[in-house]
Amino acid sequence: MTAASHRDPAQTVATALAAARASRLNAFIELFPDAEQRAQALSAESADGPRPAPWGLPFAHKDVFVTAGRQPTVGVGHGYRWGGARTSVALDRLAAAGAIAIGALNLDPHCYAATGLNPYFGRVLNPVDARFAVGGSSSGSAAAVAAGIVPFALGTDTGGSVRIPAALCGVLGFKPTAGAVSDPGIAPLSPSQDVIGLIARDPALLRAVFSVLRDPVPIGQQDPGIAPPRIGLPVEWLRTGVDPEVAAAIRSVLCRMTEGGALAAEVALPPLDALNACAGTITSFEASALHRTALAERPDWYPAAVRRRLVAAAEVGRDAYDQALRDREAHRAAVIEGAFAAADVLLCPVIGGPAPRLDGVDDDDVTVAGATTLAFLRFNRPFSLLGLPALALPAGRDRNGMPVGVQIVGRPGADDLVLAIAERFGGMPL
Repeated sequence: MTAASHRDPAQTVATALAAARASRLNAFIELFPDAEQRAQALSAESADGPRPAPWGLPFAHKDVFVTAGRQPTVGVGHGYRWGGARTSVALDRLAAAGAIAIGALNLDPHCYAATGLNPYFGRVLNPVDARFAVGGSSSGSAAAVAAGIVPFALGTDTGGSVRIPAALCGVLGFKPTAGAVSDPGIAPLSPSQDVIGLIARDPALLRAVFSVLRDPVPIGQQDPGIAPPRIGLPVEWLRTGVDPEVAAAIRSVLCRMTEGGALAAEVALPPLDALNACAGTITSFEASALHRTALAERPDWYPAAVRRRLVAAAEVGRDAYDQALRDREAHRAAVIEGAFAAADVLLCPVIGGPAPRLDGVDDDDVTVAGATTLAFLRFNRPFSLLGLPALALPAGRDRNGMPVGVQIVGRPGADDLVLAIAERFGGMPL
Protein backbone atom coordinates (compact mmCIF):
# COMPACT_ATOMS: atom_id res chain seq x y z
CA MET A 1 0.00 0.00 0.00
CA THR A 2 2.81 2.44 0.78
CA ALA A 3 5.07 1.60 -2.14
CA ALA A 4 4.46 3.01 -5.58
CA SER A 5 1.58 1.15 -7.19
CA HIS A 6 -1.05 1.36 -9.91
CA ARG A 7 -4.06 1.79 -7.63
CA ASP A 8 -7.28 3.13 -9.16
CA PRO A 9 -8.46 6.07 -7.03
CA ALA A 10 -12.03 5.87 -8.32
CA GLN A 11 -12.33 2.25 -7.25
CA THR A 12 -10.67 2.68 -3.85
CA VAL A 13 -12.77 5.72 -3.00
CA ALA A 14 -16.01 4.07 -4.15
CA THR A 15 -15.20 1.08 -1.96
CA ALA A 16 -14.46 3.28 1.05
CA LEU A 17 -17.65 5.29 0.63
CA ALA A 18 -19.71 2.12 0.34
CA ALA A 19 -18.11 0.76 3.51
CA ALA A 20 -18.74 4.04 5.33
CA ARG A 21 -22.42 4.05 4.33
CA ALA A 22 -22.85 0.42 5.40
CA SER A 23 -21.05 0.82 8.72
CA ARG A 24 -23.02 0.91 11.97
CA LEU A 25 -20.15 2.32 14.03
CA ASN A 26 -21.37 5.92 13.78
CA ALA A 27 -17.83 6.99 12.93
CA PHE A 28 -18.83 9.62 10.34
CA ILE A 29 -20.64 12.91 10.81
CA GLU A 30 -20.67 13.68 7.08
CA LEU A 31 -19.56 12.07 3.83
CA PHE A 32 -18.28 14.44 1.17
CA PRO A 33 -20.35 14.34 -2.05
CA ASP A 34 -17.45 15.46 -4.25
CA ALA A 35 -15.07 12.67 -3.17
CA GLU A 36 -15.97 10.38 -6.07
CA GLN A 37 -15.61 13.18 -8.61
CA ARG A 38 -12.14 14.06 -7.30
CA ALA A 39 -11.17 10.37 -7.37
CA GLN A 40 -12.32 10.02 -10.96
CA ALA A 41 -10.18 12.99 -11.94
CA LEU A 42 -7.16 11.30 -10.36
CA SER A 43 -7.98 8.01 -12.08
CA ALA A 44 -7.43 9.74 -15.38
CA GLU A 45 -3.82 10.28 -14.27
CA SER A 46 -3.25 6.73 -13.03
CA ALA A 47 -2.22 5.45 -16.45
CA ASP A 48 0.86 7.67 -16.30
CA GLY A 49 2.59 5.24 -13.96
CA PRO A 50 2.83 4.19 -10.30
CA ARG A 51 2.51 6.82 -7.59
CA PRO A 52 3.73 6.68 -3.98
CA ALA A 53 1.29 6.70 -1.07
CA PRO A 54 -0.81 8.49 -0.13
CA TRP A 55 -1.62 9.21 -3.78
CA GLY A 56 -4.99 7.72 -4.72
CA LEU A 57 -5.85 6.66 -1.17
CA PRO A 58 -9.10 7.60 0.56
CA PHE A 59 -8.91 9.00 4.06
CA ALA A 60 -11.15 10.82 6.52
CA HIS A 61 -10.54 13.39 9.23
CA LYS A 62 -11.85 14.31 12.63
CA ASP A 63 -14.45 17.05 12.23
CA VAL A 64 -12.22 19.86 13.46
CA PHE A 65 -10.58 20.79 10.14
CA VAL A 66 -11.69 23.76 8.02
CA THR A 67 -12.14 23.05 4.32
CA ALA A 68 -13.14 25.37 1.50
CA GLY A 69 -16.83 26.10 1.99
CA ARG A 70 -17.19 24.00 5.16
CA GLN A 71 -16.69 24.84 8.84
CA PRO A 72 -16.35 21.87 11.24
CA THR A 73 -18.98 20.88 13.78
CA VAL A 74 -16.34 19.92 16.37
CA GLY A 75 -18.79 17.20 17.41
CA VAL A 76 -21.45 19.70 18.47
CA GLY A 77 -25.07 19.92 17.40
CA HIS A 78 -27.67 22.74 17.47
CA GLY A 79 -26.11 24.43 14.45
CA TYR A 80 -22.69 24.95 15.99
CA ARG A 81 -19.81 25.49 13.55
CA TRP A 82 -16.32 26.57 14.45
CA GLY A 83 -15.58 29.86 12.74
CA GLY A 84 -11.95 29.56 11.73
CA ALA A 85 -11.04 31.73 8.75
CA ARG A 86 -8.17 29.63 7.34
CA THR A 87 -8.48 26.35 5.50
CA SER A 88 -6.47 23.44 6.84
CA VAL A 89 -2.85 23.31 5.71
CA ALA A 90 -2.74 19.58 6.46
CA LEU A 91 -5.71 18.84 4.21
CA ASP A 92 -4.27 21.03 1.46
CA ARG A 93 -0.97 19.13 1.62
CA LEU A 94 -2.71 15.76 1.45
CA ALA A 95 -4.86 16.88 -1.49
CA ALA A 96 -1.74 18.05 -3.32
CA ALA A 97 -0.21 14.61 -2.70
CA GLY A 98 -3.25 12.92 -4.27
CA ALA A 99 -5.06 11.67 -1.15
CA ILE A 100 -8.87 11.96 -1.23
CA ALA A 101 -10.87 13.02 1.83
CA ILE A 102 -14.16 11.13 1.90
CA GLY A 103 -15.70 12.50 5.08
CA ALA A 104 -15.63 14.18 8.48
CA LEU A 105 -15.44 11.92 11.52
CA ASN A 106 -17.28 11.87 14.84
CA LEU A 107 -15.61 12.88 18.10
CA ASP A 108 -16.15 13.94 21.70
CA PRO A 109 -17.76 17.42 21.63
CA HIS A 110 -15.21 20.25 21.55
CA CYS A 111 -12.48 17.56 21.86
CA TYR A 112 -12.86 17.97 25.63
CA ALA A 113 -13.24 14.32 26.69
CA ALA A 114 -11.70 10.96 25.81
CA THR A 115 -14.63 8.53 25.85
CA GLY A 116 -16.23 8.52 22.38
CA LEU A 117 -19.59 9.47 23.95
CA ASN A 118 -21.47 12.20 22.09
CA PRO A 119 -25.00 13.33 23.01
CA TYR A 120 -25.38 15.33 19.77
CA PHE A 121 -24.36 12.87 17.06
CA GLY A 122 -24.41 9.68 19.10
CA ARG A 123 -21.49 7.67 20.40
CA VAL A 124 -18.87 6.05 18.22
CA LEU A 125 -18.78 2.26 18.62
CA ASN A 126 -15.60 0.26 18.99
CA PRO A 127 -15.27 -2.03 15.94
CA VAL A 128 -13.55 -4.71 18.05
CA ASP A 129 -16.48 -4.97 20.49
CA ALA A 130 -19.17 -2.30 20.66
CA ARG A 131 -19.76 -2.88 24.37
CA PHE A 132 -16.39 -1.41 25.27
CA ALA A 133 -15.03 2.14 25.15
CA VAL A 134 -13.71 3.35 21.83
CA GLY A 135 -11.80 6.23 23.43
CA GLY A 136 -11.47 9.76 22.17
CA SER A 137 -11.61 12.44 21.36
CA SER A 138 -10.52 11.24 17.89
CA SER A 139 -12.93 8.33 18.24
CA GLY A 140 -14.30 8.24 14.70
CA SER A 141 -10.78 8.40 13.27
CA ALA A 142 -9.69 5.27 15.12
CA ALA A 143 -12.91 3.37 14.47
CA ALA A 144 -12.88 4.10 10.73
CA VAL A 145 -9.31 2.84 10.37
CA ALA A 146 -9.77 -0.19 12.63
CA ALA A 147 -12.89 -1.18 10.67
CA GLY A 148 -10.97 -1.00 7.40
CA ILE A 149 -13.14 1.79 5.96
CA VAL A 150 -10.11 4.00 5.25
CA PRO A 151 -6.40 3.14 5.39
CA PHE A 152 -5.57 6.24 7.43
CA ALA A 153 -7.29 9.11 9.19
CA LEU A 154 -6.38 12.43 10.79
CA GLY A 155 -7.19 13.42 14.33
CA THR A 156 -5.94 15.88 16.89
CA ASP A 157 -4.17 15.13 20.14
CA THR A 158 -4.11 17.53 23.10
CA GLY A 159 -3.73 15.02 25.92
CA GLY A 160 -3.94 11.63 24.23
CA SER A 161 -6.87 12.10 21.85
CA VAL A 162 -5.21 10.16 19.01
CA ARG A 163 -3.25 7.63 21.06
CA ILE A 164 -6.12 6.61 23.36
CA PRO A 165 -8.67 5.55 20.71
CA ALA A 166 -5.93 4.03 18.55
CA ALA A 167 -4.88 1.81 21.45
CA LEU A 168 -8.45 0.82 22.31
CA CYS A 169 -9.18 -0.06 18.66
CA GLY A 170 -5.91 -1.91 18.05
CA VAL A 171 -4.33 0.43 15.48
CA LEU A 172 -1.39 2.83 15.33
CA GLY A 173 -1.82 6.37 16.60
CA PHE A 174 0.93 8.96 16.20
CA LYS A 175 1.25 12.35 17.91
CA PRO A 176 4.18 14.24 16.33
CA THR A 177 6.45 16.68 18.10
CA ALA A 178 4.58 19.87 18.97
CA GLY A 179 5.02 22.28 16.05
CA ALA A 180 5.99 19.61 13.50
CA VAL A 181 2.77 20.31 11.57
CA SER A 182 1.69 23.96 11.69
CA ASP A 183 -1.98 24.37 10.83
CA PRO A 184 -4.20 27.34 11.71
CA GLY A 185 -7.18 25.59 10.09
CA ILE A 186 -8.18 23.36 13.01
CA ALA A 187 -10.51 24.09 15.90
CA PRO A 188 -8.35 24.52 19.03
CA LEU A 189 -8.79 23.31 22.59
CA SER A 190 -5.46 24.10 24.25
CA PRO A 191 -3.39 25.86 21.58
CA SER A 192 -0.04 25.34 23.29
CA GLN A 193 -0.62 21.55 23.36
CA ASP A 194 -2.85 20.81 20.33
CA VAL A 195 -1.15 18.63 17.72
CA ILE A 196 -2.44 17.05 14.51
CA GLY A 197 -2.17 13.26 14.80
CA LEU A 198 -2.36 10.30 12.44
CA ILE A 199 -4.04 6.91 12.73
CA ALA A 200 -3.29 3.94 10.47
CA ARG A 201 -2.82 0.18 10.48
CA ASP A 202 0.43 0.19 8.51
CA PRO A 203 3.50 1.89 10.05
CA ALA A 204 5.04 2.49 6.63
CA LEU A 205 1.89 4.31 5.52
CA LEU A 206 1.96 6.32 8.74
CA ARG A 207 5.48 7.45 7.90
CA ALA A 208 4.51 8.29 4.29
CA VAL A 209 1.55 10.42 5.37
CA PHE A 210 3.61 12.20 8.02
CA SER A 211 6.26 13.04 5.43
CA VAL A 212 3.54 14.84 3.45
CA LEU A 213 2.07 16.65 6.45
CA ARG A 214 5.16 17.82 8.29
CA ASP A 215 6.60 21.29 7.94
CA PRO A 216 9.93 21.49 6.08
CA VAL A 217 12.81 20.28 8.26
CA PRO A 218 15.99 22.38 7.90
CA ILE A 219 19.08 20.59 6.62
CA GLY A 220 21.09 19.38 9.58
CA GLN A 221 18.07 18.99 11.84
CA GLN A 222 16.72 15.75 10.42
CA ASP A 223 16.84 12.90 12.91
CA PRO A 224 19.53 10.49 11.68
CA GLY A 225 18.21 7.48 13.59
CA ILE A 226 20.15 5.44 16.11
CA ALA A 227 21.15 1.79 15.91
CA PRO A 228 20.76 -0.04 18.14
CA PRO A 229 18.08 2.06 19.86
CA ARG A 230 18.10 2.33 23.66
CA ILE A 231 14.61 1.67 25.07
CA GLY A 232 13.92 3.40 28.39
CA LEU A 233 11.46 1.86 30.85
CA PRO A 234 10.07 4.27 33.50
CA VAL A 235 9.88 1.70 36.27
CA GLU A 236 8.33 4.01 38.89
CA TRP A 237 5.45 4.85 36.55
CA LEU A 238 4.79 1.16 36.00
CA ARG A 239 4.25 0.71 39.73
CA THR A 240 1.45 3.28 39.72
CA GLY A 241 -1.97 2.15 38.54
CA VAL A 242 -0.84 -0.28 35.85
CA ASP A 243 -2.85 -3.48 35.49
CA PRO A 244 -0.74 -6.69 35.44
CA GLU A 245 -1.97 -7.46 31.89
CA VAL A 246 -0.77 -4.07 30.66
CA ALA A 247 2.56 -4.48 32.44
CA ALA A 248 2.93 -7.90 30.83
CA ALA A 249 2.24 -6.41 27.39
CA ILE A 250 4.97 -3.82 27.94
CA ARG A 251 7.44 -6.49 29.03
CA SER A 252 6.54 -8.59 25.98
CA VAL A 253 7.14 -5.68 23.60
CA LEU A 254 10.40 -4.81 25.35
CA CYS A 255 11.52 -8.43 25.09
CA ARG A 256 10.81 -8.51 21.36
CA MET A 257 12.65 -5.23 20.89
CA THR A 258 15.73 -6.46 22.72
CA GLU A 259 15.62 -9.74 20.82
CA GLY A 260 15.62 -7.60 17.69
CA GLY A 261 18.76 -5.77 18.76
CA ALA A 262 17.48 -2.91 20.92
CA LEU A 263 19.00 -2.18 24.32
CA ALA A 264 16.95 -1.76 27.50
CA ALA A 265 17.53 0.77 30.27
CA GLU A 266 15.61 1.83 33.37
CA VAL A 267 14.87 5.56 33.46
CA ALA A 268 13.34 8.03 35.88
CA LEU A 269 10.65 10.54 34.90
CA PRO A 270 9.00 13.31 36.93
CA PRO A 271 6.05 12.10 39.01
CA LEU A 272 2.93 11.40 36.97
CA ASP A 273 0.73 13.45 39.28
CA ALA A 274 2.95 16.51 38.94
CA LEU A 275 2.98 16.32 35.15
CA ASN A 276 -0.78 15.77 34.94
CA ALA A 277 -1.48 18.64 37.31
CA CYS A 278 0.68 20.96 35.22
CA ALA A 279 -1.00 19.84 31.98
CA GLY A 280 -4.45 20.18 33.55
CA THR A 281 -3.78 23.77 34.60
CA ILE A 282 -2.59 24.77 31.14
CA THR A 283 -5.46 23.01 29.36
CA SER A 284 -8.04 24.49 31.73
CA PHE A 285 -6.84 28.07 31.35
CA GLU A 286 -6.53 27.92 27.57
CA ALA A 287 -9.82 26.05 27.02
CA SER A 288 -11.71 28.41 29.32
CA ALA A 289 -10.35 31.44 27.46
CA LEU A 290 -11.56 29.97 24.15
CA HIS A 291 -15.04 28.99 25.31
CA ARG A 292 -16.00 31.44 28.09
CA THR A 293 -18.18 33.72 25.96
CA ALA A 294 -19.91 30.99 23.95
CA LEU A 295 -20.56 28.94 27.09
CA ALA A 296 -22.36 31.90 28.68
CA GLU A 297 -24.36 32.73 25.55
CA ARG A 298 -25.13 29.24 24.22
CA PRO A 299 -24.92 26.60 26.96
CA ASP A 300 -26.79 24.18 24.66
CA TRP A 301 -23.59 23.96 22.61
CA TYR A 302 -21.90 22.28 25.58
CA PRO A 303 -22.96 18.86 26.90
CA ALA A 304 -23.14 18.45 30.66
CA ALA A 305 -19.73 16.78 31.01
CA VAL A 306 -18.01 19.53 29.03
CA ARG A 307 -19.88 22.29 30.87
CA ARG A 308 -18.73 20.82 34.16
CA ARG A 309 -15.09 20.79 33.06
CA LEU A 310 -15.26 24.34 31.69
CA VAL A 311 -16.88 25.71 34.85
CA ALA A 312 -14.03 24.20 36.87
CA ALA A 313 -11.52 25.44 34.30
CA ALA A 314 -12.72 29.02 34.75
CA GLU A 315 -11.37 28.93 38.32
CA VAL A 316 -7.77 28.67 37.07
CA GLY A 317 -6.20 32.12 37.27
CA ARG A 318 -3.44 33.77 35.29
CA ASP A 319 -0.87 33.37 38.06
CA ALA A 320 -1.45 29.60 38.22
CA TYR A 321 -1.23 29.39 34.43
CA ASP A 322 2.03 31.33 34.28
CA GLN A 323 3.51 29.11 36.98
CA ALA A 324 2.42 26.01 35.06
CA LEU A 325 4.18 27.31 31.95
CA ARG A 326 7.39 27.72 33.97
CA ASP A 327 6.94 24.27 35.49
CA ARG A 328 6.48 22.80 32.00
CA GLU A 329 9.88 24.10 30.90
CA ALA A 330 11.50 22.71 34.04
CA HIS A 331 9.87 19.31 33.52
CA ARG A 332 10.92 19.25 29.86
CA ALA A 333 14.53 20.04 30.76
CA ALA A 334 14.52 17.35 33.46
CA VAL A 335 13.23 14.70 31.04
CA ILE A 336 15.66 15.62 28.26
CA GLU A 337 18.66 15.81 30.58
CA GLY A 338 17.61 12.76 32.59
CA ALA A 339 15.63 10.02 30.87
CA PHE A 340 16.80 10.90 27.37
CA ALA A 341 20.41 10.91 28.44
CA ALA A 342 20.04 7.18 29.15
CA ALA A 343 17.55 6.22 26.41
CA ASP A 344 16.63 7.15 22.86
CA VAL A 345 12.92 6.38 23.28
CA LEU A 346 10.66 5.52 26.20
CA LEU A 347 8.24 2.59 26.43
CA CYS A 348 5.11 3.30 28.48
CA PRO A 349 1.46 2.32 28.76
CA VAL A 350 -1.17 4.16 26.77
CA ILE A 351 -3.91 3.22 29.23
CA GLY A 352 -3.15 1.69 32.60
CA GLY A 353 -5.89 -0.92 32.60
CA PRO A 354 -8.19 -2.93 30.35
CA ALA A 355 -10.82 -1.19 28.24
CA PRO A 356 -13.92 -0.40 30.32
CA ARG A 357 -17.44 -1.25 29.23
CA LEU A 358 -19.58 1.76 28.40
CA ASP A 359 -22.58 0.03 26.84
CA GLY A 360 -24.82 0.91 29.79
CA VAL A 361 -23.67 4.52 30.13
CA ASP A 362 -25.65 7.52 28.95
CA ASP A 363 -23.84 9.68 26.39
CA ASP A 364 -24.14 12.71 28.68
CA ASP A 365 -23.23 10.97 31.95
CA VAL A 366 -21.11 13.51 33.81
CA THR A 367 -19.63 11.19 36.41
CA VAL A 368 -18.60 8.30 34.19
CA ALA A 369 -17.39 10.53 31.36
CA GLY A 370 -15.22 12.56 33.72
CA ALA A 371 -13.70 9.60 35.56
CA THR A 372 -13.08 7.65 32.35
CA THR A 373 -11.44 10.62 30.66
CA LEU A 374 -9.07 11.24 33.58
CA ALA A 375 -8.09 7.57 33.69
CA PHE A 376 -7.40 7.55 29.95
CA LEU A 377 -5.35 10.77 30.08
CA ARG A 378 -3.07 9.66 32.89
CA PHE A 379 -0.18 8.23 30.86
CA ASN A 380 -0.76 10.38 27.74
CA ARG A 381 -1.19 13.96 28.89
CA PRO A 382 2.39 14.26 30.24
CA PHE A 383 3.86 13.79 26.77
CA SER A 384 1.48 16.32 25.24
CA LEU A 385 2.50 18.74 27.97
CA LEU A 386 6.17 18.25 27.07
CA GLY A 387 5.59 18.37 23.30
CA LEU A 388 7.22 14.97 22.69
CA PRO A 389 6.51 12.68 19.73
CA ALA A 390 4.54 9.65 20.92
CA LEU A 391 3.08 6.65 19.13
CA ALA A 392 0.50 4.10 20.31
CA LEU A 393 1.50 0.61 19.17
CA PRO A 394 -0.83 -2.46 19.37
CA ALA A 395 0.54 -4.96 21.90
CA GLY A 396 -1.93 -7.82 22.23
CA ARG A 397 -5.29 -8.33 23.93
CA ASP A 398 -6.61 -8.07 27.49
CA ARG A 399 -8.69 -10.64 29.35
CA ASN A 400 -11.83 -9.44 27.55
CA GLY A 401 -10.26 -9.80 24.12
CA MET A 402 -9.86 -6.03 23.71
CA PRO A 403 -6.68 -4.44 22.34
CA VAL A 404 -3.88 -3.27 24.60
CA GLY A 405 -1.55 -0.54 23.38
CA VAL A 406 1.92 0.57 24.43
CA GLN A 407 3.45 3.95 23.81
CA ILE A 408 6.80 4.76 22.17
CA VAL A 409 7.96 8.27 23.08
CA GLY A 410 10.92 10.23 21.72
CA ARG A 411 12.76 13.42 22.53
CA PRO A 412 11.59 16.63 20.76
CA GLY A 413 12.15 16.30 17.02
CA ALA A 414 12.78 12.54 17.08
CA ASP A 415 9.65 11.79 15.05
CA ASP A 416 11.56 9.80 12.44
CA LEU A 417 13.15 7.61 15.09
CA VAL A 418 9.81 6.89 16.78
CA LEU A 419 8.26 5.97 13.42
CA ALA A 420 11.27 3.86 12.44
CA ILE A 421 11.04 1.86 15.67
CA ALA A 422 7.30 1.36 15.13
CA GLU A 423 7.98 0.20 11.58
CA ARG A 424 10.75 -2.13 12.71
CA PHE A 425 8.90 -3.73 15.62
CA GLY A 426 5.25 -3.00 14.89
CA GLY A 427 4.83 -5.92 12.50
CA MET A 428 5.95 -8.53 15.00
CA PRO A 429 3.33 -10.91 16.40
CA LEU A 430 2.52 -9.80 19.94
